[in-house]
Amino acid sequence: MRCLLLLDYDGTLTPIRKHPKLAHLSLKQKLFLKKLARRPEVLMAVISGRKLSDIKRRVGIRNIIYVGNHGYEIFACGKHWIHPVAKKFIPRLKKIKALLKNNLRYRGVHIENKGLTLSVHYRLLPKKILPAFNKLFARTIKPWPGMIKITHGKKVLEIRPPVDWDKGKAVKWVVNKLGLGDYWPVYIGDDKTDEDAFRVINNKGMTIHVGGGNTSAKMRIKNINGVYRYLRGLIKNES
Repeated sequence: MRCLLLLDYDGTLTPIRKHPKLAHLSLKQKLFLKKLARRPEVLMAVISGRKLSDIKRRVGIRNIIYVGNHGYEIFACGKHWIHPVAKKFIPRLKKIKALLKNNLRYRGVHIENKGLTLSVHYRLLPKKILPAFNKLFARTIKPWPGMIKITHGKKVLEIRPPVDWDKGKAVKWVVNKLGLGDYWPVYIGDDKTDEDAFRVINNKGMTIHVGGGNTSAKMRIKNINGVYRYLRGLIKNES
């Protein structure tokens, strides 16, 4: 059976770090993933909230599918696709970023410009400051009602283009565009943003949530070590 293996990055293939720049695959992990991607029965896709160029550089495997910015940009079969609404959103995003940088002057807050989306990381922000931070964030984005989309991840706020698009719809796009309907999909992810993909795949394949918390996934894996054990088992079962 051919498998479409869909993998989140942060919190799934590598631990979530204090700063996004610190999340790297180990050499052992990278070599294993390369070996897995070369299997003839496996088609691998890495689906991340990171900018496409960033996730491609960090994973560094050729001839696989990369989905960046929560699905707003996709690289497959040598072609780079960007959601048309996201392209038009870029000038507005620059204005919002400037205001956020000016207003959210907290130590422990990192504003990441990913070209098509913005991530406001607050993992290092003390809990006692969170209420003030949330109020100031809401006040800053207030001038754009209906013109931006806000989603929540693990200690991160995402500012996205105002379109009904997510990782689940990106997975549908990949399957339909590349004619992968006969592949058995397996999606592994740890964050709230992966739930959209879980709901798309649940009736067709396997969905796996990494870590604790509520999830619609069929299966749960405790941690990243468990993810790699599962992937090794996938190879063994196909041998």
